[in-house]
Amino acid sequence: MLNWVFGNKKKRRKKPGIGSKPAYEVAREIAGSGSVDERKKLAAHQDLEPEILYFFSTDEEPEVRREVAENVGTPLQADLILSKDNDEEVRAELAHKIGRMIPELNSDENEKVTEIALEVLDVLANDELPRIRAIISEELKKASNVPHDIILRLAEDLEEIVSVPVLEYSPLLNERDLLEIIARGLKSRALIAVARREAVSEPVVDAVVETGDGGAVQAVLENKSASISDRTFDHIAEEAEGRKEWHNAMVYRDDLPIKTVMRIASFVSAALTEALISRNKGDKKLVENLRKTVRQRIERGDLEPKEKEGGKLTAFEQAEADFNGGVLTEERILKAAKDGENAYIRYGLHFLSDIPRDTVARIINTASAKAITAVSWKAGLAMETAVELQKVLGKVSSGSLIRPTSSGDYPISEEDLEWYLESFF
Repeated sequence: MLNWVFGNKKKRRKKPGIGSKPAYEVAREIAGSGSVDERKKLAAHQDLEPEILYFFSTDEEPEVRREVAENVGTPLQADLILSKDNDEEVRAELAHKIGRMIPELNSDENEKVTEIALEVLDVLANDELPRIRAIISEELKKASNVPHDIILRLAEDLEEIVSVPVLEYSPLLNERDLLEIIARGLKSRALIAVARREAVSEPVVDAVVETGDGGAVQAVLENKSASISDRTFDHIAEEAEGRKEWHNAMVYRDDLPIKTVMRIASFVSAALTEALISRNKGDKKLVENLRKTVRQRIERGDLEPKEKEGGKLTAFEQAEADFNGGVLTEERILKAAKDGENAYIRYGLHFLSDIPRDTVARIINTASAKAITAVSWKAGLAMETAVELQKVLGKVSSGSLIRPTSSGDYPISEEDLEWYLESFF
């Protein structure tokens, strides 16, 4: 890792399309007086001499500096300069790289390396643009060797695109952190993220439920690793009759108290009641009481024995159905973008690109113009559509959008797009 201070000399797969690294004297000449394209291509060499990469970190052309920011061979001192660059895309590329580098640091690393790397990280985690902070949050959401204060700062960020990844996954957030964050008024997607955490403790579950946020309560119920007390189950059951969207998640929990089982049997559908009976068939007395409840409901006329589960398809189910039916077209994606159906678009891109769902989610969560353009290309969409998805999914500013060539094509080569996507696997 020490060579990251002076330039990474580890053998890496060469970026396509840049050719062989020129001799040192030629490289110096290009750095001093070469064209933008020549400097950009030279800056992409991961084994380029550190002093030249450092020189490029202050190049007048942002395209050159972006290559330096993306280059894993760039010295950390140059990364520190780039962390304060006035070009958004430069900082975005650097955020991706530094976010992937930090988890590789360990106790054996040189102290100076760690110090500089964390300084770069701290600058990016404080970036004025939510998009940059979101990239850091996404990259570090599962890291265990990041300073606690940086993770806590990201978790408390007012922008959900920043806070959600660490709130859902970071192992560095303890119970006290989560309770304090919830107490400050956490809501919507951020609260749901906490509800989805692995092995959520009873106090945190109680705090989530007490907010009264329906989506967060549903997320807790769907989280099989969440610890829910009998008292909280009772509270949820009291509210659940008017919350049909909770019914399925409640029925299929393995830790329902008998009192809760009987309570929800009094209002869920016939199909879900049968599921309750099947899931509790080892308890003969409980099954007998459940069947009695079913008979009483039928006699009252509030339950049809063969009632079918209804309701709209989820975004994933709808995208899957459209794909299988041959109607998941570019026009359908554009309509979804216009209507704000972002979840549908994510799943649609998964089916069209054949990239795993979680990988598509990670790509989109970076909010990077380049990343969204790459997955749009893989999905077979036109570049004009990719521009719309940059706006809708990434909230990319007009000045940072990647736009079509004059002929309407992708401005990035297929080889580079493929190479970029591979970095997410």
